[in-house]
Amino acid sequence: MDRLIDHGYEAYVVGGAVRDFLLGRPVHDIDIATAAHPGRVISLFRRTIPTGVKHGTVTVIAHGQTYEVTTFRSESGYSDFRHPNHVRFESSLDKDLMRRDFTINALAMDRSGAIIDLFGGRKDMAERRIRMVGAPEERIHEDPLRIMRGIRFVSELEFTLGDREFAAFQAQAGLLKKISVERLDQEMTRLLAGPAANRAIGLLFATGCFRALPLLKEADLPDPPVALPLLEDDAERWAAFLDGTGVGDVAAFARAWKWSGKLKKRVTAILAFGKIRRAGSWSRMSVYQAGPQCAASVERFLTAGGTFRRDTLENRLKAAGSLWAGLPIHSRSDLAVTGRDLIRWSGRKPGPWLAEVIRTLEKSVVEGAVRNRTEVIKTWFMEQPAAREQKY
Repeated sequence: MDRLIDHGYEAYVVGGAVRDFLLGRPVHDIDIATAAHPGRVISLFRRTIPTGVKHGTVTVIAHGQTYEVTTFRSESGYSDFRHPNHVRFESSLDKDLMRRDFTINALAMDRSGAIIDLFGGRKDMAERRIRMVGAPEERIHEDPLRIMRGIRFVSELEFTLGDREFAAFQAQAGLLKKISVERLDQEMTRLLAGPAANRAIGLLFATGCFRALPLLKEADLPDPPVALPLLEDDAERWAAFLDGTGVGDVAAFARAWKWSGKLKKRVTAILAFGKIRRAGSWSRMSVYQAGPQCAASVERFLTAGGTFRRDTLENRLKAAGSLWAGLPIHSRSDLAVTGRDLIRWSGRKPGPWLAEVIRTLEKSVVEGAVRNRTEVIKTWFMEQPAAREQKY
């Protein structure tokens, strides 16, 4: 900022960094708005990346951090409901702030720390309210994802949604269908992680926005609400959301939302072992199959959904952890024998029988019926029908 100002250009910290600073939240990305055009910004700094020069943005690398420096601009025309058809560089900050989405994001701070607030953002912070800059309908039409962003801010900041915004979200919810699922997933994932996630989920249903989201048209509002803040990662929160809203086909949901294979696997496992855990306590085999991470996730998931009491969670987590720690093996690779040993002892060729014997052996060792010692396993195996040549 000093360098820009020393060369005659106005410069301000803008947007989320100012919002989070005023709210006492951690500040992550720092955006700077300036009167300097992109070419001038590039010439003033040694290390830059032309991130979006066409739209006025240059990333400046300084002091081991990155800063997005963007020329004051105004925008018009959003035929793809995301990117402006026309960008005009401006000479004043007020025109730049007018294009922003929410009042709490339309704040600027000058070099001395003074706050520029043209749209009542600080008042909205004090009243813990989410309002849009100008007419909500216009802001939404520029980028319908702002609907999801607004509801996500309700979740993250524990704010309420303004009346005009609620009406506009309700009227224009269908525009969310024009947004890529990757952008929707990013907002939804952050929404579920907020301390007021239940309030935000309620808004998704109250405004009808959920009907425009992939595979949620027939979903039900969780009642009673799921205690999402108890959960520790995205997979746990998504599992709780799907379980609470009655979405049963996880594979189809994962495809529609373009989840990673890892997330799909984790959510599927939490839901599957959740059903087993609801039916009874962890067994040696079930905790072995689940693994310690999944078992702990299941305990939190079921507590969040109201199956178990919160005050017993810590003891249940310890019990599952102790059961896991006491297992004789923690994976198939821990077995004292290999498939090659079984083939050698039996004199048989590899085939389906081998996989079946290994599964049976693994279960027997986990449950304590067979000790995990080579000589013990050999004795056990030689008593099995599979140890003798025969047709299957």
